[in-house]
Amino acid sequence: MLVILVASMTAACTWNLSFSANINDYIFLENWGSSGSDDGQFNVPHSIAFDRFGNAYVSDTNNHRIQKFSADGKFIAKWGTKGAGDGQFLSPEGINIDSLGNVYVTDTGNSRIEKFSADGKFIAKWGTRGKADGQFSRHVHDITFDSSDNAYVTDRFKHNIQKFSADGKFIAKWGSKGSGNGQFNEPHSSVIDSIGNVYVSDMNNYRIQKFSADGKFIAKWGTKGAGDGQFLFPLGIGIDSSDNIYSLDIQRPSVEIFTKDGTFMKRLLLQITGNTTSSSFEDLELDRSDNIYVTDRGEHNIKIFVSQK
Repeated sequence: MLVILVASMTAACTWNLSFSANINDYIFLENWGSSGSDDGQFNVPHSIAFDRFGNAYVSDTNNHRIQKFSADGKFIAKWGTKGAGDGQFLSPEGINIDSLGNVYVTDTGNSRIEKFSADGKFIAKWGTRGKADGQFSRHVHDITFDSSDNAYVTDRFKHNIQKFSADGKFIAKWGSKGSGNGQFNEPHSSVIDSIGNVYVSDMNNYRIQKFSADGKFIAKWGTKGAGDGQFLFPLGIGIDSSDNIYSLDIQRPSVEIFTKDGTFMKRLLLQITGNTTSSSFEDLELDRSDNIYVTDRGEHNIKIFVSQK
């Protein structure tokens, strides 16, 4: 059983998720998946994305494939095998959807981006391993889109963000290794708000950084620690319909919620009880109803927390 503790800045309450919830917070709903390679099973799921119909796409990293599900978790389709050919993957991690419903995957082990139709037909690819513009390290990690379908790609080991058109043309990049404003130490993921600002989880600097669409530094928040607004190990990042920022801190484990200007709002503590000691959370995503989906690499499933707003 999963128990979620919702801690605000001024008070803390605990609920048994099987029986009760507060109208303003989240309750655990269900898991999707189990360990394996059959349809609907996972081997280290990494990221999740939703299309405009509510279908969910999951990067099934160690099965080297993408799986597609209906909004209620029913398996629809899968594509990909291990390899370097078109439509193949080597440990895919990030995944996202453009406004036309095309699916983009960071093919991490092959240091490239692959683009597919909604039913998994290969369309295009770009990127190779290297240091030049448009090239990636051996850990190209995450991808997200703005309202014009420009793609922002997080590269953990190059410590930067690269921006591309939807067809893979290089536009800009920013970031270098360090702890100064606009620098990163293994950035994990990024999200974009309703006016185009970019938020990046700067993992080993224990903070979130905010930028304009062209990479100009705007703000940062977070330091290493266990207090409100601090992080122990921030990974996945998400955004809700009100432009609040959700950060997955896997060492607590918890979801830290902030306003878009970095004001701490509350913490959702994801406490594990029962036979779930192998849990290892990686990434999160919010659907159109602001429900939270967390990928659990250790238990090889997706955990769903339903908004009670």
